[in-house]
Amino acid sequence: MSKLVQKTSEEINNCREAQAKYCAEKGHPHFAPGSGICWKCNRNIYQNYETNGRISAGKTGESLVTGCPHCYRSYCD
Repeated sequence: MSKLVQKTSEEINNCREAQAKYCAEKGHPHFAPGSGICWKCNRNIYQNYETNGRISAGKTGESLVTGCPHCYRSYCD
């Protein structure tokens, strides 16, 4: 079973800002919800699981977020 890594509000805001900056700099569409809350499962997409590791603070500024790491809902279809 995965263990939830609790990020602070500041860390989550940094993730949201990093994703917005990445999209703006690369000219990519910003698929991730602005609030960071998944439209399907209502969980914060920037709150990640230790053993899952699909989204981290670093990765949100290095790759395009296209779906929820918790319920796997795609934001780009």
